[in-house]
Amino acid sequence: MPSRHVIHLGDAWEPPVAAGDRNRFVRRFGRPSGLESGNRVLLVVSDPAVSASVVVNETPLPDVVGGAVRWEYDITPLLRERNELVLLIGMDSDADARMPGAPGTSGRLRLPAASGAVTIEIVAAG
Repeated sequence: MPSRHVIHLGDAWEPPVAAGDRNRFVRRFGRPSGLESGNRVLLVVSDPAVSASVVVNETPLPDVVGGAVRWEYDITPLLRERNELVLLIGMDSDADARMPGAPGTSGRLRLPAASGAVTIEIVAAG
């Protein structure tokens, strides 16, 4: 089984902004260091209670489906030195998804629990 390194993106989200009938949550992150040829970088959402549209560096990805156990997408070819992850969550999907999360690091917010756990997983080649 390939080895995995998991980076949690639960904290440091910008405060949500209304975007039509959805809230727009933004998380910026740097290119993971130490990537080797053949490594894959997966964006993973575990146990989301609500559905969300996902955009990485202005590229729309397949939607996260609320109630799924795990959603993942290989973002390796989309990575830049500085990256932007956007989750668009329906404002009437769930009260928890409408409310800003608790304060996290650097005055940023934690992603609402209904959105699930968002991680980046680096999967080693082989």
